[in-house]
Amino acid sequence: KTHTIFGEEGLQDNANAGLVQRSLRAIYDKIQSQQSHQEKGFNENSNNNNTIVRTTTQASFLEIYNEKIFDLFSNDNLDNPLSLREDAHNRDVYVEHLSQHTVTNVEEALSILRAGIENRKVASTNMNRVSSRSHALFVLHVHTELTNVDTGITKKRSCKFTLVIHSLVDGNCGGGMGSANKQQHHAPYRDSKLTFLLKNSFGGNSKTCLVATVSPSLLSMTETVSTLKFAQRAKLIRNNAVLNEDTVGSVAALQAEIA
Repeated sequence: KTHTIFGEEGLQDNANAGLVQRSLRAIYDKIQSQQSHQEKGFNENSNNNNTIVRTTTQASFLEIYNEKIFDLFSNDNLDNPLSLREDAHNRDVYVEHLSQHTVTNVEEALSILRAGIENRKVASTNMNRVSSRSHALFVLHVHTELTNVDTGITKKRSCKFTLVIHSLVDGNCGGGMGSANKQQHHAPYRDSKLTFLLKNSFGGNSKTCLVATVSPSLLSMTETVSTLKFAQRAKLIRNNAVLNEDTVGSVAALQAEIA
Protein backbone atom coordinates (compact mmCIF):
# COMPACT_ATOMS: atom_id res chain seq x y z
CA LYS A 1 0.00 0.00 0.00
CA THR A 2 2.74 2.43 0.94
CA HIS A 3 4.56 2.04 -2.37
CA THR A 4 1.32 2.34 -4.36
CA ILE A 5 0.38 5.58 -2.63
CA PHE A 6 3.77 7.25 -2.06
CA GLY A 7 6.24 5.47 -4.33
CA GLU A 8 9.80 5.73 -3.14
CA GLU A 9 10.58 6.97 0.35
CA GLY A 10 10.47 10.73 0.67
CA LEU A 11 7.61 11.32 -1.80
CA GLN A 12 10.03 11.66 -4.71
CA ASP A 13 8.41 12.82 -7.95
CA ASN A 14 10.22 10.54 -10.39
CA ALA A 15 9.61 7.45 -12.53
CA ASN A 16 8.76 5.43 -9.39
CA ALA A 17 6.30 8.00 -8.06
CA GLY A 18 3.12 6.86 -6.33
CA LEU A 19 -0.51 7.85 -6.85
CA VAL A 20 -0.06 11.02 -4.80
CA GLN A 21 2.65 12.49 -7.00
CA ARG A 22 1.06 11.34 -10.27
CA SER A 23 -2.37 12.72 -9.35
CA LEU A 24 -0.99 16.07 -8.22
CA ARG A 25 1.12 16.34 -11.36
CA ALA A 26 -1.93 15.67 -13.56
CA ILE A 27 -3.98 18.31 -11.73
CA TYR A 28 -1.33 21.04 -11.93
CA ASP A 29 -0.47 20.17 -15.54
CA LYS A 30 -4.15 20.79 -16.37
CA ILE A 31 -4.11 24.11 -14.51
CA GLN A 32 -0.90 25.16 -16.27
CA SER A 33 -2.39 24.19 -19.62
CA GLN A 34 -5.41 26.43 -18.99
CA GLN A 35 -3.15 29.34 -18.09
CA SER A 36 -1.01 28.79 -21.19
CA HIS A 37 -4.07 28.75 -23.45
CA GLN A 38 -5.29 31.98 -21.88
CA GLU A 39 -1.98 33.69 -22.49
CA LYS A 40 -2.19 32.65 -26.16
CA GLY A 41 -5.64 34.19 -26.49
CA PHE A 42 -7.53 30.91 -26.12
CA ASN A 43 -11.20 31.00 -25.26
CA GLU A 44 -13.48 27.98 -24.93
CA ASN A 45 -16.34 29.69 -26.80
CA SER A 46 -14.64 31.93 -29.35
CA ASN A 47 -11.33 33.00 -30.79
CA ASN A 48 -11.25 36.22 -28.79
CA ASN A 49 -9.38 36.56 -25.54
CA ASN A 50 -12.36 37.81 -23.53
CA THR A 51 -12.35 35.29 -20.67
CA ILE A 52 -10.06 35.51 -17.65
CA VAL A 53 -9.39 32.22 -15.88
CA ARG A 54 -8.21 32.15 -12.25
CA THR A 55 -7.54 28.88 -10.42
CA THR A 56 -6.56 28.45 -6.78
CA THR A 57 -5.86 25.28 -4.80
CA GLN A 58 -5.90 24.61 -1.06
CA ALA A 59 -4.74 21.44 0.69
CA SER A 60 -5.95 19.86 3.92
CA PHE A 61 -4.80 16.68 5.66
CA LEU A 62 -6.64 14.84 8.44
CA GLU A 63 -6.52 11.57 10.31
CA ILE A 64 -9.39 9.54 11.72
CA TYR A 65 -8.45 7.36 14.66
CA ASN A 66 -10.91 5.70 17.02
CA GLU A 67 -13.72 7.78 15.41
CA LYS A 68 -11.92 11.03 16.27
CA ILE A 69 -10.69 13.49 13.64
CA PHE A 70 -7.30 15.22 13.93
CA ASP A 71 -5.80 18.00 11.80
CA LEU A 72 -2.37 16.86 10.60
CA PHE A 73 -1.45 20.35 9.37
CA SER A 74 -1.92 21.87 12.84
CA ASN A 75 1.42 21.56 14.63
CA ASP A 76 0.07 22.92 17.91
CA ASN A 77 -3.26 21.09 17.88
CA LEU A 78 -2.47 17.48 17.00
CA ASP A 79 -4.13 16.04 20.12
CA ASN A 80 -7.44 17.91 19.95
CA PRO A 81 -10.19 16.20 17.89
CA LEU A 82 -12.32 18.21 15.47
CA SER A 83 -16.06 18.02 14.81
CA LEU A 84 -17.74 16.70 11.67
CA ARG A 85 -20.59 18.84 10.28
CA GLU A 86 -23.08 18.70 7.42
CA ASP A 87 -24.02 21.85 5.52
CA ALA A 88 -27.77 22.34 5.81
CA HIS A 89 -27.91 24.08 2.42
CA ASN A 90 -26.10 21.71 0.05
CA ARG A 91 -25.71 18.64 2.32
CA ASP A 92 -21.93 18.70 1.95
CA VAL A 93 -19.98 17.12 4.81
CA TYR A 94 -17.01 19.04 6.21
CA VAL A 95 -14.68 19.10 9.21
CA GLU A 96 -15.13 22.19 11.34
CA HIS A 97 -11.97 24.30 11.86
CA LEU A 98 -9.87 22.05 9.62
CA SER A 99 -6.94 24.11 8.35
CA GLN A 100 -6.35 24.65 4.64
CA HIS A 101 -3.07 25.75 3.09
CA THR A 102 -2.81 27.43 -0.30
CA VAL A 103 -0.46 25.63 -2.68
CA THR A 104 0.42 26.63 -6.23
CA ASN A 105 2.34 23.69 -7.69
CA VAL A 106 3.29 20.04 -7.20
CA GLU A 107 6.41 20.84 -5.18
CA GLU A 108 4.52 22.96 -2.65
CA ALA A 109 1.78 20.33 -2.31
CA LEU A 110 4.30 17.54 -1.71
CA SER A 111 6.26 19.68 0.75
CA ILE A 112 3.24 20.35 2.92
CA LEU A 113 2.14 16.72 2.62
CA ARG A 114 5.54 15.60 3.94
CA ALA A 115 5.06 17.90 6.94
CA GLY A 116 1.64 16.37 7.60
CA ILE A 117 3.08 12.85 7.41
CA GLU A 118 5.75 13.81 9.96
CA ASN A 119 3.02 15.18 12.26
CA ARG A 120 1.16 11.89 11.89
CA LYS A 121 4.27 10.02 13.05
CA VAL A 122 4.62 12.33 16.06
CA ALA A 123 0.95 11.94 16.98
CA SER A 124 1.21 8.17 16.60
CA THR A 125 4.10 8.10 19.07
CA ASN A 126 2.58 10.50 21.58
CA MET A 127 -0.94 9.05 21.61
CA ASN A 128 -0.17 5.42 20.83
CA ARG A 129 -2.18 5.60 17.61
CA VAL A 130 -1.81 2.47 15.54
CA SER A 131 -1.41 3.52 11.90
CA SER A 132 -2.98 0.37 10.47
CA ARG A 133 -6.15 1.11 12.45
CA SER A 134 -6.40 4.73 11.39
CA HIS A 135 -7.41 6.51 8.19
CA ALA A 136 -5.68 9.54 6.71
CA LEU A 137 -7.35 11.77 4.12
CA PHE A 138 -5.43 14.24 1.96
CA VAL A 139 -7.77 16.67 0.19
CA LEU A 140 -6.90 19.16 -2.53
CA HIS A 141 -9.62 21.76 -3.14
CA VAL A 142 -9.60 23.30 -6.62
CA HIS A 143 -11.52 26.52 -7.30
CA THR A 144 -11.73 28.05 -10.77
CA GLU A 145 -13.30 31.36 -11.81
CA LEU A 146 -14.02 32.15 -15.47
CA THR A 147 -14.87 35.82 -15.93
CA ASN A 148 -16.14 37.14 -19.26
CA VAL A 149 -14.79 40.70 -19.51
CA ASP A 150 -17.49 41.67 -22.02
CA THR A 151 -20.54 40.67 -19.96
CA GLY A 152 -19.06 40.69 -16.45
CA ILE A 153 -20.47 37.23 -15.81
CA THR A 154 -18.30 34.97 -13.63
CA LYS A 155 -18.67 31.20 -13.56
CA LYS A 156 -17.30 29.62 -10.38
CA ARG A 157 -16.34 25.96 -10.53
CA SER A 158 -15.16 23.84 -7.63
CA CYS A 159 -14.02 20.27 -7.11
CA LYS A 160 -11.84 18.34 -4.72
CA PHE A 161 -9.40 15.50 -5.02
CA THR A 162 -9.56 13.19 -1.98
CA LEU A 163 -7.00 10.49 -1.34
CA VAL A 164 -7.60 7.98 1.46
CA ILE A 165 -4.21 6.90 2.75
CA HIS A 166 -3.26 3.77 4.72
CA SER A 167 -6.77 2.67 5.57
CA LEU A 168 -7.90 -0.89 6.19
CA VAL A 169 -11.34 -2.00 5.10
CA ASP A 170 -13.62 -1.74 8.12
CA GLY A 171 -17.09 -3.17 8.59
CA ASN A 172 -18.86 0.19 8.66
CA CYS A 173 -17.27 1.44 5.48
CA GLY A 174 -17.86 -1.84 3.64
CA GLY A 175 -21.45 -1.99 4.79
CA GLY A 176 -22.04 1.56 3.66
CA MET A 177 -20.77 0.82 0.18
CA GLY A 178 -22.91 -2.29 -0.08
CA SER A 179 -26.09 -0.53 1.04
CA ALA A 180 -25.48 2.40 -1.29
CA ASN A 181 -26.42 0.16 -4.19
CA LYS A 182 -29.68 -1.11 -2.74
CA GLN A 183 -32.42 1.44 -3.29
CA GLN A 184 -34.70 -0.19 -0.77
CA HIS A 185 -32.25 0.42 2.08
CA HIS A 186 -30.80 3.59 3.49
CA ALA A 187 -27.01 3.63 3.28
CA PRO A 188 -25.65 3.91 6.86
CA TYR A 189 -23.23 6.75 6.12
CA ARG A 190 -23.34 8.05 9.68
CA ASP A 191 -22.17 4.74 11.14
CA SER A 192 -18.56 5.89 10.81
CA LYS A 193 -16.73 9.20 10.33
CA LEU A 194 -14.89 7.89 7.28
CA THR A 195 -18.09 6.73 5.56
CA PHE A 196 -19.84 10.02 6.33
CA LEU A 197 -16.95 12.08 4.92
CA LEU A 198 -16.82 10.00 1.75
CA LYS A 199 -20.56 9.57 1.18
CA ASN A 200 -20.36 11.25 -2.26
CA SER A 201 -17.90 8.55 -3.28
CA PHE A 202 -20.53 5.88 -2.61
CA GLY A 203 -23.06 6.70 -5.32
CA GLY A 204 -22.94 10.50 -5.25
CA ASN A 205 -21.37 13.37 -7.19
CA SER A 206 -17.93 11.85 -7.56
CA LYS A 207 -15.55 9.77 -9.63
CA THR A 208 -14.10 7.03 -7.44
CA CYS A 209 -11.05 4.84 -7.95
CA LEU A 210 -10.23 1.97 -5.58
CA VAL A 211 -6.88 0.19 -5.32
CA ALA A 212 -7.11 -3.13 -3.43
CA THR A 213 -3.77 -4.46 -2.22
CA VAL A 214 -3.67 -8.19 -1.49
CA SER A 215 -1.04 -10.81 -0.68
CA PRO A 216 -0.53 -14.38 -1.95
CA SER A 217 0.64 -15.44 1.51
CA LEU A 218 -1.56 -17.87 3.45
CA LEU A 219 -0.82 -15.82 6.56
CA SER A 220 -2.77 -12.93 5.00
CA MET A 221 -5.64 -15.01 3.64
CA THR A 222 -8.30 -13.52 5.94
CA GLU A 223 -7.35 -9.96 5.06
CA THR A 224 -7.08 -10.82 1.36
CA VAL A 225 -10.56 -12.37 1.22
CA SER A 226 -12.06 -9.44 3.12
CA THR A 227 -10.38 -6.93 0.80
CA LEU A 228 -11.55 -8.73 -2.35
CA LYS A 229 -15.13 -8.89 -1.08
CA PHE A 230 -14.96 -5.17 -0.37
CA ALA A 231 -13.64 -4.50 -3.89
CA GLN A 232 -16.42 -6.63 -5.36
CA ARG A 233 -19.05 -4.51 -3.62
CA ALA A 234 -17.29 -1.34 -4.73
CA LYS A 235 -17.57 -2.36 -8.39
CA LEU A 236 -21.36 -2.18 -8.07
CA ILE A 237 -21.29 1.53 -7.23
CA ARG A 238 -22.78 3.88 -9.82
CA ASN A 239 -21.80 7.51 -9.29
CA ASN A 240 -23.23 10.55 -11.05
CA ALA A 241 -20.47 13.13 -11.41
CA VAL A 242 -21.70 16.58 -12.49
CA LEU A 243 -20.02 19.96 -12.92
CA ASN A 244 -20.14 22.07 -9.75
CA GLU A 245 -20.72 25.54 -11.19
CA ASP A 246 -22.32 28.77 -9.97
CA THR A 247 -22.91 31.80 -12.18
CA VAL A 248 -22.51 35.31 -10.76
CA GLY A 249 -23.26 38.62 -12.46
CA SER A 250 -25.70 41.50 -12.80
CA VAL A 251 -29.38 40.77 -13.39
CA ALA A 252 -29.24 42.18 -16.91
CA ALA A 253 -26.16 40.15 -17.82
CA LEU A 254 -27.66 36.94 -16.45
CA GLN A 255 -30.91 37.54 -18.32
CA ALA A 256 -28.94 38.04 -21.54
CA GLU A 257 -27.02 34.82 -20.83
CA ILE A 258 -30.19 32.69 -20.75
CA ALA A 259 -32.05 34.60 -23.47
